[in-house]
Amino acid sequence: MVRLQISILQFLLFLSISQTLASNINIKKSLEIPSPHVKSFLKNEYGAENQNWDISAAESGNIYFANSLGLLKFDGEDWELFQTDEILRAVYCSGDTIFVGGNHLMGYFLENNLESGFHSYSKITNDIWKIFKYQDQVIYQSFNRFYYINKENKIHIERIREGNTTYAFPLDDQILFQVSYDKLIALNLKGNESILHDSKEISSLMIKHIDSLDVNTYLIGSLNKGLFVLENDQLKSLNHPLNDYLKTNQLNKAIRLNDDTFAFATMNGGIIIGSVEGDIKYIINKTNGLPNNRVHALELQNNEYLWIGTDNGISVINIQSPMLFLNNMMVDYGSFYDFVKYKKKYFIATNQGLYQARRNEMQSSFYDVTFVKGTEGQIWHIEVLDNILWIGHNNGTFLLKDDKLSRLSDISGGYSIVQSKLNPNIIYQSSYFGLAVYEKENNNWKYSYSLPNIEELTRDIIELNDGSLIVTGTNIAYQIWPNNLNKTSQIKKLTNVAAFNTSKWIRAFKVNEKIVLAASDTSVYFKDDKTIACSDALNQITYISEPIDDYCFIRKDNELQLYNFIKDEITPLQYDLSCIENDLIYKYEKIGFINNKEVFFCLSDRFGVANFNRLLNSPIKDQPVKTTNIQISNDRNGEIAKLDLRQPIPYHFNTLRFTFSSYNYLNDSEYEYFLKGYNTEWQQRSNNTAVFQNLKEGSYTFMVREKNKSNVTEVAFSVASPYYRSTIAYILYFILFLTSILLMRLYYKYALKKQRLVSLEKERKKLNQQRMMQSKRKLNDEIKELQDEVSTKTDRLSNLLIQNNKKKEVIDKINDELKQIKENQRFANPRQIEKLSKMIKSNFDEKKDWLVFEAAFSETHVNFFKKLRAKHANLTDEDLRLCAYLKVNLSSKELAPIFKITTRSVDLKKYRLKKKLGLKKEEKLQQYIMDFDS
Repeated sequence: MVRLQISILQFLLFLSISQTLASNINIKKSLEIPSPHVKSFLKNEYGAENQNWDISAAESGNIYFANSLGLLKFDGEDWELFQTDEILRAVYCSGDTIFVGGNHLMGYFLENNLESGFHSYSKITNDIWKIFKYQDQVIYQSFNRFYYINKENKIHIERIREGNTTYAFPLDDQILFQVSYDKLIALNLKGNESILHDSKEISSLMIKHIDSLDVNTYLIGSLNKGLFVLENDQLKSLNHPLNDYLKTNQLNKAIRLNDDTFAFATMNGGIIIGSVEGDIKYIINKTNGLPNNRVHALELQNNEYLWIGTDNGISVINIQSPMLFLNNMMVDYGSFYDFVKYKKKYFIATNQGLYQARRNEMQSSFYDVTFVKGTEGQIWHIEVLDNILWIGHNNGTFLLKDDKLSRLSDISGGYSIVQSKLNPNIIYQSSYFGLAVYEKENNNWKYSYSLPNIEELTRDIIELNDGSLIVTGTNIAYQIWPNNLNKTSQIKKLTNVAAFNTSKWIRAFKVNEKIVLAASDTSVYFKDDKTIACSDALNQITYISEPIDDYCFIRKDNELQLYNFIKDEITPLQYDLSCIENDLIYKYEKIGFINNKEVFFCLSDRFGVANFNRLLNSPIKDQPVKTTNIQISNDRNGEIAKLDLRQPIPYHFNTLRFTFSSYNYLNDSEYEYFLKGYNTEWQQRSNNTAVFQNLKEGSYTFMVREKNKSNVTEVAFSVASPYYRSTIAYILYFILFLTSILLMRLYYKYALKKQRLVSLEKERKKLNQQRMMQSKRKLNDEIKELQDEVSTKTDRLSNLLIQNNKKKEVIDKINDELKQIKENQRFANPRQIEKLSKMIKSNFDEKKDWLVFEAAFSETHVNFFKKLRAKHANLTDEDLRLCAYLKVNLSSKELAPIFKITTRSVDLKKYRLKKKLGLKKEEKLQQYIMDFDS
């Protein structure tokens, strides 16, 4: 057996794992063993119930869990639950078939068609608790039956036993199981049973695990009494701390990890990983990340990932991880800021104070951790100088020598403590307020002075070959030439250069004898009072660790990378450091080395340690990303289609959604994808989906890879042309084109003929228009002549009436005068006057005058009276007479003598006529008559 190598930095971060473990492990008390990073998932993340009873890894890379709600799937990116009617207790993957069993359930799912749901073999009344493969058959086991499933996926044999059995285990050419608290039975290929072992001692056990160690040698694991070895029919209990742990915490399940290492799941203590000989490699429980100490299921995937199903969630660890962690979630030790080895002890600086631990050289572990009293509070930095442990504390500067702690000064902060190489009797210390100088006198160190003119916080100190110092503050850097004899100094600001004009902070690091000034927006080398731009590898960094061999760790763009300063390039690592990137304390990162063999990482809630050679030389994994799902849909109506990408995709299903996974179960992956025929450059994604909407017809190749990896996965497909751009459509278009040309030619001939006819028609129309214009002009002339004639006649009528009126007026005056002469009997004979009057009356007949006017009026305005009476039947002859006078535009004053009334009476007469005509108030009578029949 190869003894498991435990990191030299296995040390105790708490007083004990538990009282039980401390009392049972037969080594120095208070031992904690470092373990790989534990990634846990709770029910709110995976969307199912707490309990996961069994786990199986498929060849595809998917992990399947028998959950209380059904079959749970995880592809490293997405969780998916396929519910069943009852609780699932067992799951086993073989090829494309996922065999499942549970409470009254026995059936399977198809991995390439999980949406089709659960397929049942048969209705059963008992419960399936285990599924395993035996020869070419899959066997479902309840605690009183075995169901054999053949290649045709049908129940081939059903074996029944009287009484309950424990879990069965296929080993070599037989199946081993125990009749509960009774004999150990072997079932051979022919189905014959034989007793493998029968004793009072084995009858007292509830067997939980059986494995083969050698010929006729078996490892027996029991619920309450731990591990036994059955060899040549002799049962022997194992006596070592690992077995004591199992006896205390009750073994539930176990699996073999390699030739000599097993993972043992317990009912109360998580899992313990070690060998039959008792070597303990890891203990994984609630103290270091397991969500629950009751473990129901274990599965080893690809000899790398150990999956753990608990009573309250799921966990996974990488058992080949070069990085191990020490943490205790049950004890608050605060954040870790520094770590040093001093006089065979290891000291840990935290924000709670200083801890020390011893090391067991034989077991490469640490024990007897104790708190150094008097160091309570924040410690920023510890350094071994002049065989003394210097402590930069929030409350001052302390020295630890020969287990005695003393306060050296009240200078607080102490981010950097540097001993001068030119004068070893001088030590410089950064602080909250300036730069402190300590001097050694009479073999004792004392505070000497603080450099004048620097009162702000200082951080990094680097001594140059000429004795000057590079010192950084929050956002400033100085070069200082101290004069320790006179306690003075010369100071020069380095951040006056343009490169640091907008920097919010600045740090100083020494890399391979080069000084690097790293600011928030740039990084430069400083040499001979000049700044030179750094290489791309060091640009935009926030931290550089101390060197080991040709390497140092750098933090860039919030990513932790390994930098080879000889080659000036980033060295890829197989181990994904992203699991600790966010745990590094920002701007107070601390990564260091011990003995040029191991590297430690101070983190906010735990302590990481790795063998540097293993970390550096582990093979680079660049496995291709797998497309886990391709959804093809119609964006217009949301319809999703299942199509074979080997055939062209119909144009109306031209939206594709790719889902992919790198099967990186422990860390969040970042991806890059490129759609050839669509994208012009690689696209970066923090999630695992890429959607392309409304793709045009053509051939495409979807390519995806992990960020900064070279292995590319390709999926080729094509989108068919729409029906209106298909080959048949183009043939039809061609025929249509030819037909169109022919039709256009015919149409041209027809149009030309029609154009000629149109021209002739236009000529005819033009001639007709000319004739019509001439006729119109002639007609207008005639109308004008008629209008003039009407106007003349109207004027004549008006004049006739006026003349008649005037004649009448004269005659009336003569008649009046004759009356007066007659009455007054002046100069004239009354008889003669009477005779004259009769003569005048006989020559002036008013009725006759009206008839003359009427005849002349009717000649001018034909049918005027007829139309007027037709429209207004209520008009009298007197009304028609008035209308005629108004038609020839006589005024009221002119009408008064005609009607022998006053002007006012004429207006009243007009008003009555307006009423009879039914005119509105705003309508003019005169205008109405003038416009009537015009």
